Amino acid sequence: MKQTIVVLAFLLLALPGVRAQSPRTITLDEAVKLGIDNSKQLRQSKNKIDEALARLDQTKDLRLPSAKVSFQYLHALMLARTLNFPGLTQPGKPIELNFDFPAYLGTLAISEPIINGNQFKYARQQADLTLQLTRLDADKDKDDVTFLIISAYINYNKILQNQQIVQRNIEDVEQKLTEINKYESQGLATKNDVLRFELQKSQIELQQIELENNRKDANYDMDIMLGLPDSTQLTINDFNYRLQEQPVFSDLLTQAGANRRELQDIAFQDKITDIDIKKLQDGKLPTLAATAGMYYINPTGKPIPTDHTVLAPITLGLGVSWNIGSLYTTKNKVREVEAQKKEIQTSKDQINDDIRKDVHTAYLGYLQALDKIKILQVAVAQAEENERITESKFQNNLVNTTDRIDAQTQLYQSRVNLEVAKSDATIAYYNMLKSTGNVHL
Repeated sequence: MKQTIVVLAFLLLALPGVRAQSPRTITLDEAVKLGIDNSKQLRQSKNKIDEALARLDQTKDLRLPSAKVSFQYLHALMLARTLNFPGLTQPGKPIELNFDFPAYLGTLAISEPIINGNQFKYARQQADLTLQLTRLDADKDKDDVTFLIISAYINYNKILQNQQIVQRNIEDVEQKLTEINKYESQGLATKNDVLRFELQKSQIELQQIELENNRKDANYDMDIMLGLPDSTQLTINDFNYRLQEQPVFSDLLTQAGANRRELQDIAFQDKITDIDIKKLQDGKLPTLAATAGMYYINPTGKPIPTDHTVLAPITLGLGVSWNIGSLYTTKNKVREVEAQKKEIQTSKDQINDDIRKDVHTAYLGYLQALDKIKILQVAVAQAEENERITESKFQNNLVNTTDRIDAQTQLYQSRVNLEVAKSDATIAYYNMLKSTGNVHL
């Protein structure tokens, strides 16, 4: 029997989901690092950077000479089978051709631009600016992910702290329930008094169940966000609330002007339109290219020709082209880009206004959260004193059970409100940092 019990216990521990998971204590720094390392959004941002790098390399390839080779087998049926070339054939002796005329034709052509109106340089500059824009977007994505992880971490800590408060409240109620049962046995309390304390305990236990369900849900979401096994139980020790900061609004605006990605993004777009204008202006210039070619002409129809039956001329030359129409069609294209440049400037002004309002709202939100904490700290002290006085009166039969329970409930709720306010203020602090474009721990 003992052996059977040992085997069953071993099998139960070996089953998935039955094996106990040891809690993992995680700090905010560790959570942010894990979240960034495992973020699908940031992986996608990296893929976009790799794509922009590839486009930049493509612009560098434009400097390489273009080369093209082709080889054809032709089978022609000659409707006209005699040819006369003045100066090449004797009068009355034309060249006779076969009706069935197979041939092989091969070409190799190489071209290297010499003068191309700086088009290659501008293409490379635009690709480089696009790469920098992509990296800016990736930095913004990283800030967004960091803030998301911080918010999730603080909200999870909020649940844990509320659970501790609820647990202390249950312990207090159980102690009071023990006392009231004793008083009832001595005839100093009624059965109704006992029922009221039991009802209070039941209500708190319901809150405890709801909090535990919220904790499990938040724990599961955190595991996925951080790339941990979804059965990992997370705990938090010694969380550092950000309640002592003294931000200066003008400093926040300065930081936002230097760090907000939207402003940097619009600056790069402005540079790109400047390059577009230069490209259009240079498009009016002629282009010059060096060319080389080699031709293989085999009219015998045999894959391996005999002597003196193959033509293989080599050509070298310079080619000049000039789109004269661009002299009078470019100006309207330039006007379009200049209009886009004005739109960008207007957008920049609008973004500046939006950033100022964003920073101001976040700044006031943090200050308001700090003021709320001060009031709630006073409320907790008042609730503690009220609970102490009510307990003393209850012991002396000066207040009824309802008053006693109400005092304890108010103390419990004031403690919960204070804990929530501390977490909300810390989130407001990081949101204020986010409004400056620089989320950091």
